Amino acid sequence: MDLRRSLLANTWAQLLLVFGIVIAANTWSSGTFARLDLTADRVYSLDLSTRALLYRLEKPLLAKVYFTKGLQAPYNNHEQVLIDKLEDFRAYSKGLMDIEVADPTGLKELTEEAQRFGIEPIQYRYRSSQVTELKKVYMGVALVYGDRQEVLPAVTATDTLEYELARAVKRLVSEEGPRTVGWTLGNGEPNLLTGGGPLERIRNSLTEEYNLQGVDPNSIDGIPEEVDALFVVGPQRPFSPRAQYEVDQFLMRGGALAMFVTNTKPDMRTMQPQSVVHNLEAMMGKYGVQVNRDIVVDRARNGQMNLPVRQGRYMVRMPVNYPLIPRVDVTATEHPTVRGLDTMLFPFVSSVELAQPLPGDLEATILARSTEASGRIRGIRTIDPQAYKIVAPGEERGAWPVLVALDGTFESAFANRSIPTRTDGSADDGAGRIRESAPTRLVAAGSADFVANNVSFVLNLVDWLVQDETLVSIRAKQVRMPQLDKIEPSDARIAKAANLLTGPLLLFLFGLARWASRRRGAGVSETSSVSEEVGQ
Repeated sequence: MDLRRSLLANTWAQLLLVFGIVIAANTWSSGTFARLDLTADRVYSLDLSTRALLYRLEKPLLAKVYFTKGLQAPYNNHEQVLIDKLEDFRAYSKGLMDIEVADPTGLKELTEEAQRFGIEPIQYRYRSSQVTELKKVYMGVALVYGDRQEVLPAVTATDTLEYELARAVKRLVSEEGPRTVGWTLGNGEPNLLTGGGPLERIRNSLTEEYNLQGVDPNSIDGIPEEVDALFVVGPQRPFSPRAQYEVDQFLMRGGALAMFVTNTKPDMRTMQPQSVVHNLEAMMGKYGVQVNRDIVVDRARNGQMNLPVRQGRYMVRMPVNYPLIPRVDVTATEHPTVRGLDTMLFPFVSSVELAQPLPGDLEATILARSTEASGRIRGIRTIDPQAYKIVAPGEERGAWPVLVALDGTFESAFANRSIPTRTDGSADDGAGRIRESAPTRLVAAGSADFVANNVSFVLNLVDWLVQDETLVSIRAKQVRMPQLDKIEPSDARIAKAANLLTGPLLLFLFGLARWASRRRGAGVSETSSVSEEVGQ
């Protein structure tokens, strides 16, 4: 009897010990865990910048998910992906984050609650074997942090989910107001504030993080003090001396500057090039960079443009490979502005040249250059792609820089020049003139049209110019698309043959090995039988 009690007590003790170990392990693993992510860019692991943002939490963060159940493709797994990502956020939140999930469909109280957060139902096409109808569904999440809140009203895509959530958390924990980005107007530049297409996409993305402001450097007031970064993109008319001085003094007071100028503008109606005069060469040269009066051509790697092509008796518009839209290589792959980007399109781009040596303590980085197969031509007479099928007379072959970044202290382009009068004719006494800048940043490119083709770069660039690089690495994880390496036809035939023959060959070898094994077994058995007969 005592033995039985002893065994029973021992069993209960072991059981309680196991439960204790499980509870302790679960408690420990809630704050400490390991994950194996074998993807090249670790897209299934939170970026270090995201973890740093979550570490800044000082009070509870509540994620309220409002999601309709039972959605069909392509939204069938969006809710689970969202919850999984939020769980990853919670794991690094120091225990300060909670998640609530609810389906408000048909529930008045939850519907009103979601709408108070700004989460409205969206139209969703439901299909069954008998009917197709439009329904209103919820796919949003609200993040509540004290008296602050940020909302993702409709999670219709999951490839940028970490970036969207991290950006929302950044706004919640940040104590500073949004920075201001200026865009020059008044000299024929495209208007970021009203433009459509890619400019609208850039505007919508930037206004989520920054204040955008149109700036006319020709005005009496010049460039406002609150502008942190200034874009000069594609001026079509000459900058006046006063406008140049205002831009120069903006850089001198520590403002960051991006100068993307086009020297050759295409006239697609006549297929003739037009030279653009912007009067910025001397000023840029003083800063250690020059956009040359040439154009880069690449016959091997380029973009396409829809052009009229003769098909029999008719002219139809078709995509045509265009050598004057080179696809350039990103060379400084670890630089924040181009991190995660491999190539970019630069339409009608001029080569960019850095001063040797650079003035002062400036440091320069070539962010992108054309391929070795490209060339640069001065004084082109036509933009017809047919004219560039062969190397042109005087063409210089090589890989030419087209996008550069400079960082450091700049000398004023007006340090030894008189100060231009204001636009109203009044004189500037120069009392506030700055001859040497505070440490700041400048980026220059020989194309303005490339901005519309490289939205991700522009977003990274703004973050770098205002020295807020928190989200750059997170955004870069979503940009890089996996690509198959191009192989030679002979290698493709060998791979195809190996794919077809490897399976049957392995099966044949396995059968052969199996047959040999059974034959050896049969031989051993016969030998044993003979030995037994002899022994008898």
